[in-house]
Amino acid sequence: MPDYLVGPDGLRVEPVQLMRGAAHWLFARIIEPTAQEGEVWYRVTRHGQAVGFPGYYQLDQLQEIVDLSKLRGPDQSASSETA
Repeated sequence: MPDYLVGPDGLRVEPVQLMRGAAHWLFARIIEPTAQEGEVWYRVTRHGQAVGFPGYYQLDQLQEIVDLSKLRGPDQSASSETA
């Protein structure tokens, strides 16, 4: 499984595990003060720039802003569809 997924127009979705004191944890705590160490959040960028502020989302939030069916592994062609 790849470390991140890509989507249309330079979209990149990277799962990150929150670790106390790390930047991912601090950004998640800005959004959700009750975010816990060990949770998995998703960092979303487009052409290297954060999508939204600060660019970190929980899964339910991610589903609202990204069409998950359009995400692919970095080496998969967008035209390769599975039946």
